[in-house]
Amino acid sequence: MMLDQLQVNGDLAGLLRDFLSDQGDTHCELYTNLQSFSASNRMSFGQWWDLLEKVQQRFPGREVGLELGQRVRSAHLGVIGYLTLASDTVADALAAFQRYQRLLHDGDKASIALNGSTMTLFWSSDYGPSTKLSDEVLLMGLLSFIRVMTGEPSLIPIHVDFTFAEPPNVAAYELAFGAPVFFSRAHTALHFPAEYLSLPISNSDPGLRDLLERQAQASLAILPQNEDFTQALRGALLRGLQSGRAGSAAVAAMLNMSERTLFRRLNEQGLVFKQVLSQIRVQLAREYLADKRLTQSEIALLLGYSEQSAFSRAFKRETGVTPRQFQMQN
Repeated sequence: MMLDQLQVNGDLAGLLRDFLSDQGDTHCELYTNLQSFSASNRMSFGQWWDLLEKVQQRFPGREVGLELGQRVRSAHLGVIGYLTLASDTVADALAAFQRYQRLLHDGDKASIALNGSTMTLFWSSDYGPSTKLSDEVLLMGLLSFIRVMTGEPSLIPIHVDFTFAEPPNVAAYELAFGAPVFFSRAHTALHFPAEYLSLPISNSDPGLRDLLERQAQASLAILPQNEDFTQALRGALLRGLQSGRAGSAAVAAMLNMSERTLFRRLNEQGLVFKQVLSQIRVQLAREYLADKRLTQSEIALLLGYSEQSAFSRAFKRETGVTPRQFQMQN
């Protein structure tokens, strides 16, 4: 997968350590392994996902992703957590989060859209899908942190969207978020009343904010730029699918390199061309299906599948639902 080769802040390991500590589970090998991570020791998304799965395995039957998200505090987010806490309003805090989000994680960035009285904070899946547990921590954690920032523990979203298939225990999600929760959506998203943007941050500190902003800028400047090739590859694949030329030779030509060089660059980042192409197809398929103006046969053709059945099988393999089920849930 494209995303699993990118990185997240090592401070997130502290969230898992704190959770295990709260459960009195500090003598296990997992807790010992978590001690090795720090802000200066970033981990790959693949490592993060694996750690989340190991925590979940220790507590079967519990919604560990949601529980972890409810425990998110500034110490788990590094400098970006403290910077947002020092902001003036929720709008300022979210703007800082967008600017310096890469300090927390590589890959897809949060986008904000205003539509009348609704503000939507959403993530695409340009770098490939994340995992169920990771997305649960992301959305529940963001909601929890907004509550902490504002000192308003009763704040609730209008509704919540996840891209993974509907689980059997939807009620647990709606209880945790205090709002309707939808699944198999095109984007991972939180929808809030737009008026939340003007809410003041309870610990606003302009002097500290300026200091932390300089620190964030310096930290951002020294991060490796591994995303550049991945982003260029994604763009070439999108153009290739649109023109019907998404083979490796054509994509390599769009990137001004030989096919051999393309495969070498992919191998250096642990990527496989067919897997990356499959992820881009699923991303586009979600968008086309959510739009509902195209038939499934037309979507299959646009994505370069020989027939609709091949598209349906590939989509279900990647998402857990058929294209028709996805449309019915959106």
